Amino acid sequence: MKSAHSVTAIVSVAAIAVWIFVALPIIYLPSDKPDTFLGVGNTTWTAIGALANVIYCCLTAGLLFFAVYQVTSARADAKINRTLAACDRYDTDPILDGVARRLADALDNGDLAKNPKQYKVDIFSIFNYFESIAIGVSRGQYDKEIVHDQLAPIIISYVDDLIVSGLSSWAKVLAGEDEYFDHVMKLYREWKPAS
Repeated sequence: MKSAHSVTAIVSVAAIAVWIFVALPIIYLPSDKPDTFLGVGNTTWTAIGALANVIYCCLTAGLLFFAVYQVTSARADAKINRTLAACDRYDTDPILDGVARRLADALDNGDLAKNPKQYKVDIFSIFNYFESIAIGVSRGQYDKEIVHDQLAPIIISYVDDLIVSGLSSWAKVLAGEDEYFDHVMKLYREWKPAS
C-alpha cells in the first residue's frame, strides 16, 4: 500500500472500531431518567444517531473508493509488467534470439535474397511473435506506448527488410490487403511515418 492511502485506511478502521466499541456502548447505557441519557433527550439522541450513521456511511464510502483505486492501480501495474515481459522476450527468449540471429546473418551475407524459402520458418516465427504483441496491443492487454518505445524500430526494420523489400514475397501485404500479420502491419503503418 502507498503511505498516504495506508494512513487513510488505518484511520477509517480505527474510527469504525471507536464507533463500535466506545460510542455505541455509551449510547446504550441505562439511565435513571426514562427519557434522557447523559442529560440529552430522545430526539437529540436520534439526531446524534443519524449523524453517526452519516459519518459511518462516509467512512464506508471512503474505504470503497480506496479499494477501487487499489484495484485500478494494480490492473495498470499488471498491464505494464505484462507488456515489459512480452517485449523482453525479443531479447531473452533463446528461440527468438536464434531466429533473429539467423535472419540478420542471412540478410547481411545475401543468403536471404538468394534463397528466401530456406528462411520461411524463421520469418514466420519472428512475425508470429510480433503479431502476438500487436494483437495484445489491439485488445488492450499490452500498453501501446511501451510496445512502441521498445519494439517500434525493430518491427519497422523487419517489415522494411523482409516485407517491403519483397524478400518474403508477401505482395498482398504491400497492397494493403493484409493477408498475413494484419495487426503488425497496422502498427507498422501507424508507426512508420513517426520514425
